[in-house]
Amino acid sequence: MPNELNHFIVHCRNRRESAAFLADLMAAPAPFDYGRFTQVNTSNNVGIDFADDLVPADRINESHIAFLVTDEEFDAILARLKKNSVPFWPNPAKTREGEINHLFGGRGLYTLDPGGTVLAEFITTPYS
Repeated sequence: MPNELNHFIVHCRNRRESAAFLADLMAAPAPFDYGRFTQVNTSNNVGIDFADDLVPADRINESHIAFLVTDEEFDAILARLKKNSVPFWPNPAKTREGEINHLFGGRGLYTLDPGGTVLAEFITTPYS
């Protein structure tokens, strides 16, 4: 049987807030609670399980989640970020706020969830 990613856990400060933020950006189905997790499902059926009670808040570090999106999806995500005045950057170092990158002939950006623990990356071309 080939290996296939099914789900992963992201430790955050507020599981419902972080999950709702990501689901909204991606125009994904509403997150749902599953025991001590709040899950966002991606279009390829990978579950992103947000947990806020498994690691002490002072030990939570920044997680990085990258999504390959179409040009239309990227435009919609960028529009939602701008509409809600959510900061975004062209790089993971978070410099040059409000800019996007054009790496490998595509477009990309990074943004943080409201709790500052999930760095979401959206790209239109895979990095080679």
